[in-house]
Amino acid sequence: MTTALAVDLGSASGRVLAGTLREDGRIDVTDVHRFKHQAQRHHGSLIWDVDTMWDEVVVGLRKAVEQFPDAVSVSVDTWGVDCVPLDAHDERVGEVRAYRDERTQRTLDEFRSRISDREFFALTGIEPATINTANQLVALTIEEPELAERIDTFLYLPDYFAWKLSGVKGWSRSIASTSGLCEPGSPRFSNEVFSRLGLNRDWVGELSDDLTVVGQCTVEGLEMLTVVRGGAHDSACAVHGLPIDEGVRAYFLSCGSWSVLGALEDHPLVSDAAFELGLTNESRTDGGVRPLFNITGMWILQEIQRQWEREGTPTDTDELVAQARECPPSPAYFNPDDPYFAEPGQMQQKIDEAMDKQGAPRPTTKPEYVRLIIESFAQRYARAIDELTAITGVKPDQLNLVGGGARNHLLCDLTAQASGVRVVAGPIEASTLGSLLAQLETLGHLDPRDRPSVIAKTAKTHAHSPASN
Repeated sequence: MTTALAVDLGSASGRVLAGTLREDGRIDVTDVHRFKHQAQRHHGSLIWDVDTMWDEVVVGLRKAVEQFPDAVSVSVDTWGVDCVPLDAHDERVGEVRAYRDERTQRTLDEFRSRISDREFFALTGIEPATINTANQLVALTIEEPELAERIDTFLYLPDYFAWKLSGVKGWSRSIASTSGLCEPGSPRFSNEVFSRLGLNRDWVGELSDDLTVVGQCTVEGLEMLTVVRGGAHDSACAVHGLPIDEGVRAYFLSCGSWSVLGALEDHPLVSDAAFELGLTNESRTDGGVRPLFNITGMWILQEIQRQWEREGTPTDTDELVAQARECPPSPAYFNPDDPYFAEPGQMQQKIDEAMDKQGAPRPTTKPEYVRLIIESFAQRYARAIDELTAITGVKPDQLNLVGGGARNHLLCDLTAQASGVRVVAGPIEASTLGSLLAQLETLGHLDPRDRPSVIAKTAKTHAHSPASN
């Protein structure tokens, strides 16, 4: 048996997990340590407390090696785009800003004067957005030039923690692909983008492939661990852990409060249609490309439940969904991507108004509202599959649905029915499984060809066929 450790850092919480590869080809996953954190306001800026995050990571890893003395490796994955500037003495330069810090909005016009949105997409394959690392660094040079002058290098968040563990600096391809600083498909950093934006190309080295070794851990008590690039971006890890049989054409849908729909491609998609759709081309752990775009997720359902609870009616999601399954199909749908639904509050009234505009009857019970919401999601996902297929040119054989939405079997059933595509729900924690698989493959404990078999034995999945609805 061999155990690998996964450090999975989200924007509101972090966790350390252990995965033990058994002789029967199954990975047993153990949740070792969890902690909460959040972006904080500091002198008017939105920042991350990376010191607390680091302390909690070390606490979790020490717990893990005590519980699993056979642990051989560790990999860190995080959300995309955010980075840590360092000076020539490896000290942090200023605070570590969060991607929603308002400085990128204040400097957006100047950014666009250097590279237009359409040209930015052509140069990088990334959707123009203020959260991109490129926008963050331009904002830093404009608003805090004295800090920018002190920068010797910057590391993306997972690479920063890998450096803290090993003493080895690097720039992992999967996380760098979120930044807007690489050529389409992220074969390398884009010298032209750095130059056009007025950024110092010497701030970064060359990209490192995922599925490679960073170095040996140098933290006291953790020296037995090899630090691995097991997919530095959480979404890349999730795709690596998907149950997809050889020869099957699959799209993936990561469904939480917000959703991401994507395809698995060998090359980036950078056509005019891809730009209009808001496509962004991020790298996979195995070196391929994940063209994807954002669509609305379970936020609307979560928000109407919060409204009902504020009004004095406790809600149970599983019970509501079960009751919604017994309701007749809704007579009409609403568009979940309408910006009207992105604002919190009074979600039931917003849905009522959307139905009134269509001349359709309003729901009269809570299960009917839930049915309408889930059917509207399913219809939107079906349209999104068609939109992506118009660009890729090949309709998928199946849709791998991961995240919290995978628990909602009514959503999976209705999505399969609306799209005509088989839906495979799960694993819910695909990013953790993907990280563990990548580490075991990198260190030679698992043949990559055996990955589908290990996923099948490990992951809890459920198939939803269009014909069964």
